[in-house]
Amino acid sequence: MARLIHLAAYSPAHAGSFVPFLRTVLDAGQGRGWSVAAVLPGKAAGRDWADEFEQAAIPVTYMDGSRRSLTRRIRDCLGDGDEPTILHTHFTSYDLPSALAARGRPNVTVYWHIHTVLSGRPRARLANGLKFTLARRGVDRLLTPAEDVATELIRRGAPRDKVSVFPNTIDSRAFGMLSPAQRAASREDLEIPADREVLLHFGRDWQIKDGDIFLDALAALLEQGRPVTGVISQGGDVARQAARRRGLEEQVRVIAPLPSSHDLYGVADLLVASSRGETMPFAVIEALCSGIPVVASDLAGHRYLSDRVRSCVIAPRDSAQMAAAIATFLDMDPRERRAQAEASHAWVREHLDVREAAGRLLDEYEQSFGGASRLSGGPR
Repeated sequence: MARLIHLAAYSPAHAGSFVPFLRTVLDAGQGRGWSVAAVLPGKAAGRDWADEFEQAAIPVTYMDGSRRSLTRRIRDCLGDGDEPTILHTHFTSYDLPSALAARGRPNVTVYWHIHTVLSGRPRARLANGLKFTLARRGVDRLLTPAEDVATELIRRGAPRDKVSVFPNTIDSRAFGMLSPAQRAASREDLEIPADREVLLHFGRDWQIKDGDIFLDALAALLEQGRPVTGVISQGGDVARQAARRRGLEEQVRVIAPLPSSHDLYGVADLLVASSRGETMPFAVIEALCSGIPVVASDLAGHRYLSDRVRSCVIAPRDSAQMAAAIATFLDMDPRERRAQAEASHAWVREHLDVREAAGRLLDEYEQSFGGASRLSGGPR
């Protein structure tokens, strides 16, 4: 029996769309007769989404520590068996320990999944050069959601033939087209008047998400007399202070993450993704699947979506030009806007649903071991 172990340094309170991806891949592995497990950091213990792994009979091990101690613990997880094994890491912390633990074990295949944009600082470049040069021998595949990150991985030493673009995906069943009734209920919950034009922004990392550009675009629209309100999820005190400096306290709501992201999209007329650097944001895919148009900065992950759906428009990271792109959507004929939203929703469901992506990933795992017959004892 083959083994599949995903090691993810992920611990936020909310599952987002990453955890459903992780669960779906491991569920798909179980469906093919694999032995599966998850490795998470200690901070994830007790999270509702982490408990769901064990409820689904997916064993979870919580691991923290130095590179040496993590290497030792991962090696202990591998044991002395010779069954084909995949170690698939996410979010950096388990990358090198997994590669080191797999040394001398031809039955172990290592995947590194690079979810974030690489830092341009000299020290980070040097560390990346050493790390990705190691990947030439110790890692079998490097996955990333965006073409520009793949290019940068190769530039920093990763072997070209091991780097693949693997777009982010969502559970599209959780993000259906929002009805007028759902939208009205979401706004009522947040006490936002029905006649406001609501712009949504995610400000978890204020600098990377470039919340200042978002607020400046909002201010430009208000100066034009538009009844716009900004809703910022996860911005915290940094977002409140930035709004206060611009005199926008009354026009901006900074809120904590809602239990359901779908409720958050329900308040919005449009999502503004003004980031300085992203791979392929889950939020943009979720918004499009919910029928919410997007104005996004000119990044590879955003362009991937904009090239395929009309409800995602690229604008320069400039407040005036972003404001103009936002106004174009807000002024669009409602029937045309609805038609674009429905087409975008259908495209996401067809091309970026997590179940189809999990199947592709499992197929790739099997190919790395010479086919399904070796892994599961016969054809599926």
